[in-house]
Amino acid sequence: PWREDGTHSSAMSTGNENDVPPAAAAKPVARFSLPGIVDSSTGWGPSISEPEELKKLQFKPFNKADKLGRISDWNQVQQYPRRYQQQFSGGTNVFNYKHEDDESSFALVDNTPKPKARKRGKRFNQPRNRRMMNRNRGNNNRFGAQRGGRMGQARRQSKRRQRFYKRRNPRYGQEEGKREPSVDVDEDWPLVKSIDLSSLNVQLTVKEGETVVSCGEVREWDPAYERVNPRNPIDLRRADDVQFFNTTTSVDPVIQDLADSKTGNIFITDTIAAVLMCAAYSTHSWDVIAKKQNGKLYFDKRADSRIDYLTVNENWNESKETETESINHSIRLSEEATFINHNFMDQVLKGPAVSMEKPNPFLKGLQSGYRPAPIAYHYRRWYLGNDRDLVVRCELNGYETRKGKRHYFISRAINEWNSKLSGNIDYRLKLESQSGAVLAAEMKNNKNKLAKWTAKALISGADQLKLGYVTRAQARSNLSHHILLTQPYKAKDFATLMSIKPLALFGALSKIIQAILDQPDGTYLIIRDPMESVLNIHSIPEDAFDRDAGEDDEGDIGVIPEES
Repeated sequence: PWREDGTHSSAMSTGNENDVPPAAAAKPVARFSLPGIVDSSTGWGPSISEPEELKKLQFKPFNKADKLGRISDWNQVQQYPRRYQQQFSGGTNVFNYKHEDDESSFALVDNTPKPKARKRGKRFNQPRNRRMMNRNRGNNNRFGAQRGGRMGQARRQSKRRQRFYKRRNPRYGQEEGKREPSVDVDEDWPLVKSIDLSSLNVQLTVKEGETVVSCGEVREWDPAYERVNPRNPIDLRRADDVQFFNTTTSVDPVIQDLADSKTGNIFITDTIAAVLMCAAYSTHSWDVIAKKQNGKLYFDKRADSRIDYLTVNENWNESKETETESINHSIRLSEEATFINHNFMDQVLKGPAVSMEKPNPFLKGLQSGYRPAPIAYHYRRWYLGNDRDLVVRCELNGYETRKGKRHYFISRAINEWNSKLSGNIDYRLKLESQSGAVLAAEMKNNKNKLAKWTAKALISGADQLKLGYVTRAQARSNLSHHILLTQPYKAKDFATLMSIKPLALFGALSKIIQAILDQPDGTYLIIRDPMESVLNIHSIPEDAFDRDAGEDDEGDIGVIPEES
């Protein structure tokens, strides 16, 4: 039977019924107290006030892109080394478990025997070039001493020539990267305006030009040069008896007559116009003189200006030859390219000359023993707006008869001087099978030159541009050349290949013209800065340059002298 207090009646009692058993008195009472929770009464998350016991704990930054990991991952380093790696920078790694002490106590020992080095005698341990040098060091080589003496004498002569050129030319031996201005600008010449070359990329809509006067004579294209190829080249003949006229604008008798008859108020030649139109493509320094007087504007060149000479690899960024005496120096290459073009223009023509409506206006300057170059001079006119009436003297090199009608063209030649040094493709190997790749390389390295040829073809009204490929007969000589190929291009199609817009050419020229017209009457020097892409316009005295601009323009550009 059970008692009222819940105990069984069979239980044994050794004392008072109210006594507690000893085992029950020694047992502790279990207790559990909840930690304090810092809650925010104004919103979600912890409160702004930070408890004192949490202020010294380290905090690891996180962002919303982090993946939730584990509180403690003992397999992280061994099995999943990058499983919960943080993806943001600037964090700390104090919470990551590292067992450097465990890993540092282990080391691998390689007990495999190392291969023994193969022993050789003293003779085989010497480099091959050293053995050859010792073999030729003795006195038994009687030709070595003689050859060394000649080389020493040549070096001494070269040093004497260098000292001579340094005394005569202060700029001798300067690096190609240190470009110099085309003319020294006097400190007294004020700078009236600067034009950034990138701002010349504007377009101007103009109507097709009209020919007001045509002079000179031209000859017909020889179709035999359309069949030339690198396997059967043709030698380039030297036209030593041909005189090319490069008369500047203000002394041209035809332009003087047009100015007196008020046919136009802005006068320029196609060479100067092409330089200004393609100024954004140029890297070398050049200069042009502008004369504004009595409501008329003339663009001239200096007497010793080099804008009539062609540039070679102007847009090539690699280093160039710095030795002035070398045939691969930029000045010598420029002269070589100019004379190649003169010879090419005369050689690809045949038959008698056809005269224009007026004779050559520059025959008074023809030297005895020479014949004038067969060139037609067309004076073309454009209206640019704002009372700007432009007249340009353009040149045509020949004509081609198709369907009983004459089609005029200009002819030019790109030349290869050394494919290993110029960065171009070898003409003889690739020209016949990959002529497009050869032309693309030339467009990259000579973009300014080809752009000026394109501008001349467009403003002259020529139907075609006859392009020839000429190379040296020997890479070490600039006196003999071979014609490898000729290709005809329509002027507008070639402009498309060059990514040149005709309206942009007239836009650039119009902006430079307006910059001069905004100035008062006087003489101005337009110079391309050699180091920055800027055109600077300086106001200069009328007699700033000693020599007259037309003093020797009636003459021709001399031929390359024969080597002694």
